[in-house]
Amino acid sequence: MKLILSLLLAILIFLLALAIGAQNDQLVQVNYLIAQSELRLSSLMAAMFVSGVLVCLLFCIFWFIGFRWRDRRKAKLAHSQRDH
Repeated sequence: MKLILSLLLAILIFLLALAIGAQNDQLVQVNYLIAQSELRLSSLMAAMFVSGVLVCLLFCIFWFIGFRWRDRRKAKLAHSQRDH
């Protein structure tokens, strides 16, 4: 149930971002470290939203891997102490 609610919330936020982005067709100047370009504001907002989701997923994956690694290490330690 929690997964379904989380998924619905993520879809709602994505649709809201699309609705806001569709209303912003202005050109904005984006300055990078070594270059600059002009993009539509809706495209820029969509790209930043997707990059934020990807960064969040990477952090969650690394946290989960670290959690599993610590849990596995604790299980091995508990197993070795039971054997003695």
